[in-house]
Amino acid sequence: MAVDRKIFTEDIDTGLKANKEFTKFYLNCKINGKIKQKVFDYTNKNWDKATRKNKAKQDALTFKESFKSNTEFVNENIKMDDFIEQYFQTMEQSFSYSKDKWKGEIASYYKRYIKSEIGSKRIIDIRQQHIKNIILNVKNLELSPRTQKITLEILNPIFKSAIANRIIIYNPCDGIKVTRPNTRKKVQNASQLLKDVFIAIKTTFLDDMFFQAFFMFALQGRRKSEILTLKWKNIDFHNRLYTLENTKNGEEQTFILPDTIELLLLNMTSNRNHYVFESPTNSKMHIKNIDSQVNKLKKALNNPQFGIHYLRNIVVSAMAEQGVNSTFLSGALGHSDLNTVKKYHSIPYTKGSEIANQTIENLTK
Repeated sequence: MAVDRKIFTEDIDTGLKANKEFTKFYLNCKINGKIKQKVFDYTNKNWDKATRKNKAKQDALTFKESFKSNTEFVNENIKMDDFIEQYFQTMEQSFSYSKDKWKGEIASYYKRYIKSEIGSKRIIDIRQQHIKNIILNVKNLELSPRTQKITLEILNPIFKSAIANRIIIYNPCDGIKVTRPNTRKKVQNASQLLKDVFIAIKTTFLDDMFFQAFFMFALQGRRKSEILTLKWKNIDFHNRLYTLENTKNGEEQTFILPDTIELLLLNMTSNRNHYVFESPTNSKMHIKNIDSQVNKLKKALNNPQFGIHYLRNIVVSAMAEQGVNSTFLSGALGHSDLNTVKKYHSIPYTKGSEIANQTIENLTK
């Protein structure tokens, strides 16, 4: 039976699309030089949209891997270089590093600091000491702890995949920690500072709803990348919610849409087909550079430390000063404990953003 590809309009992952209802998913991919197609139908499943999307990603990955022979992928003699290449060809989009990023800076890091130590070794022969040696070599080059930690961020999911494929039974990264200095900028009198920022945003961008809305999202604790990649289709004006697809920990997170931002968005002129903060030169892309706008706020606040990420510090400090529960605070900022996977699904993002929104409104009245 022929597949009506026209009904699959929503991009989910590379080669994977969904219909508007997110009940059917269509996979089109090339495996071993041949085009493969598959439809996943969850029409009769009592699942929410997020669950259906995640299931489709999992089934798509399983479908693609089913065409790989044991000698090609699940082979106890496979070397690190070969396995890592296979991994990134079939990786899930929710992984911290996208496929495009792997082809760039992550591949460069692997080639510079990891490949020479373990690239030619069989996965089963790699030990914890090899990983420690890589980190030590990076440290001896006087590179930052943050750069040293990238070694673990790249290798940890690779070895987890090797375990899942029954190549190894333990993860050589387990037990290795890289201590990073506390570089968080301390915020004094954060409640007042948050109010000052609110006023500065309103006055600086009084006649510019586009950037007023942008920085109001930042005032809610959103990260720069989360705001830039926010799409109109993920804003639910009826229920006053918005959903972030592109979060730091790979989760899809839903937050309360404050009245202040809702009004700004409703009055923004846009085709509303793609990104909320679209590029003025390409309606299918989001804006890239906000430095000049950030500098305007720095000047208005007379605070050279001000920035999008520093604003998250202001928000978290102000919430703490107002006695907001730490669990709700984590939810409001989209935090997750990356070392405790079970906590990913227990943090109440929506409730946390509701509490934070109420507190911010009280502070800025």
